[in-house]
Amino acid sequence: MSIPANVHLIRLECDNANAIDEKLLDSLTKGLRAAVDAEKKAVVLTGYDKFFSAGLNLKSLPEDRDGMASFVDSFEEANLAMLQFPLPVVAAVNGHAIAGGCVLACATDLRIGAEGNYKLGVSEVSLGIVFPASAFEIMRHTLTPASVPDVLLGAKLLIPHEARDAGILHRIVSAESLLDNALAAASELGNKPRSAFHHSKLALRAPMLERIRATRDEARRGFLDSWFSADVVERRKAMLG
Repeated sequence: MSIPANVHLIRLECDNANAIDEKLLDSLTKGLRAAVDAEKKAVVLTGYDKFFSAGLNLKSLPEDRDGMASFVDSFEEANLAMLQFPLPVVAAVNGHAIAGGCVLACATDLRIGAEGNYKLGVSEVSLGIVFPASAFEIMRHTLTPASVPDVLLGAKLLIPHEARDAGILHRIVSAESLLDNALAAASELGNKPRSAFHHSKLALRAPMLERIRATRDEARRGFLDSWFSADVVERRKAMLG
């Protein structure tokens, strides 16, 4: 694998299957900042082993409402940073991308998945959890209309070819060629005039960003109410064994 000179590679390698917590969000934020500081023209985001990201890190998230509210704000800010990032961002989806991990992938501009036996999708409804505004709007923007009942409302997890049909992935390549394909695609997008690319990106996402701003506070309250409800607390405990 040779990384093109105009591309910055962010490989998330956090504990617990790249489950999302403050550590992972900080790693992502630093990676994006490094790309800009190094004057790169595009970014590739990928995971490690069998995981792109397994969703929220139930083992390390705050246990109190105020702490969890702060984490939700960090998660929303990371999503918004991805959605509005001035450079093209290509996701090299190497493995499982579940719940928040799927949202993170879908906040990128181009998603290339590896062939393989792994799952993609959002499981929040099955767990009884209300989506934060950015997560819901990213998935609404991403999914094909025909896939919404199964994926967004039914919380069905998909294999790669199903995920491509649903709009989560744009293309699928062999696992061995995933990074090379993603780096080449990022390099090509990075060679487009930056101002025109960024303007088009923001224009495409303007309705989504407006809805995030309009619904963020209400969705945040809904998420926190559901997260700390008795039945969800029991489900979370069961998932932790």
